[in-house]
Amino acid sequence: MKITQLYVYPIKALRPIPLQHAQLTPQGIKYDRTFMLYHIKTKPSDGSTELKKMQLSSYPSCALFEQTILSREDGSKEVLVKWHAPASVPVGVEGGEGGEEGLEQAEREKQKRLEAETITVSLDPPPRIEELERLEVDLHGSPTTCYKVGEEYDRWFSERFGFQVVFVYLGDGKRQILGTSLLPPPSASRTSTHNSTASSRRQSGQSTPQQQQQPPQQPGTSTGSSWLSTLTSLTSWFPTVPISVPGYIAIQSDHKDHHHEEEESKPWITFTDVAPLLITSESSLSNLSARLAPEPTTTSPSSPQSSKPKAEVPMYKLRPNLVLDGAGEEAWAEDYWGELVITSSSPSPPSSPPSPVSSPSPSSSVSSPPSKKTKTKTKLHLTGNCARCTSLNVDYDTGKPAKGEMGTVLKKLMKDRRVDPGMKWSPVFGRYAFVGGTESFGEEEGDGEGGQLGQEEGEGGEREGEGEEEKEVWVSVGDEVVVTKRNEERTVMDWPF
Repeated sequence: MKITQLYVYPIKALRPIPLQHAQLTPQGIKYDRTFMLYHIKTKPSDGSTELKKMQLSSYPSCALFEQTILSREDGSKEVLVKWHAPASVPVGVEGGEGGEEGLEQAEREKQKRLEAETITVSLDPPPRIEELERLEVDLHGSPTTCYKVGEEYDRWFSERFGFQVVFVYLGDGKRQILGTSLLPPPSASRTSTHNSTASSRRQSGQSTPQQQQQPPQQPGTSTGSSWLSTLTSLTSWFPTVPISVPGYIAIQSDHKDHHHEEEESKPWITFTDVAPLLITSESSLSNLSARLAPEPTTTSPSSPQSSKPKAEVPMYKLRPNLVLDGAGEEAWAEDYWGELVITSSSPSPPSSPPSPVSSPSPSSSVSSPPSKKTKTKTKLHLTGNCARCTSLNVDYDTGKPAKGEMGTVLKKLMKDRRVDPGMKWSPVFGRYAFVGGTESFGEEEGDGEGGQLGQEEGEGGEREGEGEEEKEVWVSVGDEVVVTKRNEERTVMDWPF
């Protein structure tokens, strides 16, 4: 099999960014879901407020927000967010009274303004958390501390959603993985945690909202694939959370060090749902698309009824990180995948041309991967099934549930894809994964048979995790993928949703 698509979602629930190359970290693809939106709801009973997580299933208008990673000449990166007005939204009454036409025109002018004004938030260097207000949030029962990015961001998003929201950054927060079924093997956890800690030493940079004028773009289109093909090294990302006990002075002791090591050895996640990576296959998507019926169309009352060609479910609606072509595998074979190995060559994307200005500009290469030509084998541990929800039915052009067959995608899966007893009311599509060990070798060493990736940390096969410097792990569209472990039975989810 091969990787055919890669996606990242810096801001959770917004449109995905397609990639050609990406760096894997213990918390998934770099930048993935490190920002999030919460709806600030006021309780009618007592006037108090509560935070409600914003996801496509309950807030389909999130699909109207496009995000793109930009790069400056100085190497810094930021994500640009653009809102698209919903397609075919009736405003007023065509040909109605003058007052109604005036309201319609005013609404259209407002939408044009909201589309033209974009906003950016710094990714690298990340926002300086010491300058931000802390906030406690909960996502799927796994709470964390995060940080309010700023009131200007809150206002920008709130005006487009039509209600009050808060825009937050994970910062040094860490979400706990609940239950036991999703946890990767202990050896993989130790290796990943070491690399996560080693890559979390620096925390600098300041994010400033900027509003830029940008030509209107056709709703439903994305510039992500042409603006970005590479993600870059994660050397300043996830800071280590210090462990302290109120009322006691921190001292060095074997007991403290042992406790700290135990805490650090636990895998953790960002604002991803329950695991760092989501993997899907095109063979299963083809099976799903085949379930959609052609929709009848009638050109006029006197003409015979005809049918449109069958619609195909776009892969981005499944919101994966890695997409495999499924070559040689039947549909839904991934239900039993326990372990994958990706063989990658160091990507060499073209450098972006120098810009005469210092403003952010689209870039096909955010940074340069290692120049030495090497191959890397990366192990992924697949530990859980992805339960599906009404986000599959969202129309990304209207920000609402789709009409016709495209609005029945979830229903098409309900008949025979409720295969996980731990989530018996939800159909399954895709597998959650954790990054395991890696091994690199020069291409001159042959076809890659010299390494024993099956050896875990401490057995001589793993090179990642030796010393404080993190070895970058890259994957690219076109990389070869092999199933190295198949489970005899499907895994059963025990996350307490």
